[in-house]
Amino acid sequence: MHKHTLNKASQTTDKGYERAGAILAAARAMLAEQGFAALSMRGVAQQVGCSLSTLQHYFPSKDDLMAAVLTATFDNYQAAIDARLQAAPTAAKARFLAVIDYFLDDLRTPASSGLLLEIAALATRDPFAARVYDQMMTRARRTMRKLIIELKPGLAPDALELRAALVVAQLHGMMVFLAQGRPAHRELATLPAAARAAMLAIALD
Repeated sequence: MHKHTLNKASQTTDKGYERAGAILAAARAMLAEQGFAALSMRGVAQQVGCSLSTLQHYFPSKDDLMAAVLTATFDNYQAAIDARLQAAPTAAKARFLAVIDYFLDDLRTPASSGLLLEIAALATRDPFAARVYDQMMTRARRTMRKLIIELKPGLAPDALELRAALVVAQLHGMMVFLAQGRPAHRELATLPAAARAAMLAIALD
């Protein structure tokens, strides 16, 4: 995939930003609900209510559109994490759990869980998706490192890196159980709370 580009003229007006945002939202929803194979430029144009040529004015190809969706998803997650941290209490434990709770809640939404599962699958076969997905995981580890060092000042760098990676890996694995549409198991009803406690234990112990 190629890095997306928007026609410069389309960025100079509020209407241009609004239309580009609507296109990305429609493409994101289609990717989450139907998968990459079903995503098409014409289908997105129909969802937005514009012509194919109008869509191509903003995103010339499907590759450009996918690049924009993945990049926007990455940016949106970071903005949401930053907002959650700004609203969290100053206590280190509360800040750590605020971010964990954000991810556990987000994984329960069809849009997010479907999109993340699709991106993870796409990353195994598409170089651009793999790079963006790695950026998402790297940013998540960086966020966890900052939160863990608040909990455990003086932790050795190697131990800090491993703990952050383990927490991110647990969050990633929770997609399999929390994603909408996955089979529900009564014996796993308390899994989110147990995972929350386990991730806190990883950070602290």
